[in-house]
Amino acid sequence: MIDCIKCKMSKESIEVMNFKGDLGVEIQESVCNECFLEWENDMQMKVMNEFKLDLSSKEHRDFLIKKMKEFLTLIETEL
Repeated sequence: MIDCIKCKMSKESIEVMNFKGDLGVEIQESVCNECFLEWENDMQMKVMNEFKLDLSSKEHRDFLIKKMKEFLTLIETEL
């Protein structure tokens, strides 16, 4: 169980983490499986399509990670 910073509830921790290093650890320690799957299975694709991201571009990958952090409330959203 983990106290999720996204949904503010105590839920199951992430089962499978694709991110390595500090970012992966931060996500696993802060976000529940349900909220992470919401990003992975839904919002990630919406962001990629809306902003027409090309993941072969480092700039676009960095942008996607920034949007993921905002969605998961790992950083504050820019207004």
